Amino acid sequence: MLCIQEAAHFHIGFQLRSLFVIILAHWSPARPQLIWEACKVHLCDDLHHRLIHRLHIPKPTEEQVYDYDLYLISQDL
Repeated sequence: MLCIQEAAHFHIGFQLRSLFVIILAHWSPARPQLIWEACKVHLCDDLHHRLIHRLHIPKPTEEQVYDYDLYLISQDL
């Protein structure tokens, strides 16, 4: 979790999602949902704009942003 929080100072959402996927795939944390909950704001920081401009959702809710983040993570896994 600290790794992602520190990386958030220098990287944006898609890079942090890649780091999260690497952590999940290679270290198999016992409680990945806790890491996601603690870091989801950083992991999703680029998705609001993406939902508006690529998926044409004019006013995405916070829940839609987080759901889309989980979708992208599942695709990468």
